[in-house]
Amino acid sequence: RISKKEGSGIDFHSLIGVWRFLYVWKPGTNSQDSITSAFLRIFSAKLEIKKDQIITDHDQFSISNSIQFGILEITFQGSGRLKGKQPLLTFSFDLIQLKVASKSFLSKSFEKPEKSKMPFFSLIAMNKSCEWLSARGRGGGMALWIKDSIPKN
Repeated sequence: RISKKEGSGIDFHSLIGVWRFLYVWKPGTNSQDSITSAFLRIFSAKLEIKKDQIITDHDQFSISNSIQFGILEITFQGSGRLKGKQPLLTFSFDLIQLKVASKSFLSKSFEKPEKSKMPFFSLIAMNKSCEWLSARGRGGGMALWIKDSIPKN
């Protein structure tokens, strides 16, 4: 509620990095969804946000969401943007890749959804040292990530 009213103070630069999913909560609950949280950790679910080298808009970035199991990796890639004071991190994926042992095995492109149907994360809070991030998704569920690393490019 505080974040919605006063803003979270989260900015573009604090989001840059690789974020590992730690916990999720289903919409309308106060208890962790332990089964989904465990699966996200088992499959090394991560969210990577980095500055888009092609686009000069300072609020736009590249985003990828992936899961990995052994040598198999599924990655969704696209772009996103921050807007508002809470802020909202809107994004869309335009490519899915299936990789085996880091080699692309299959790629498929997607069309960008209408603006009113774009997925988003409402960024709720981040600690001062940018080690964890909490956000609510379009469907109302909440997630907590831990920063794993900062991308090299």
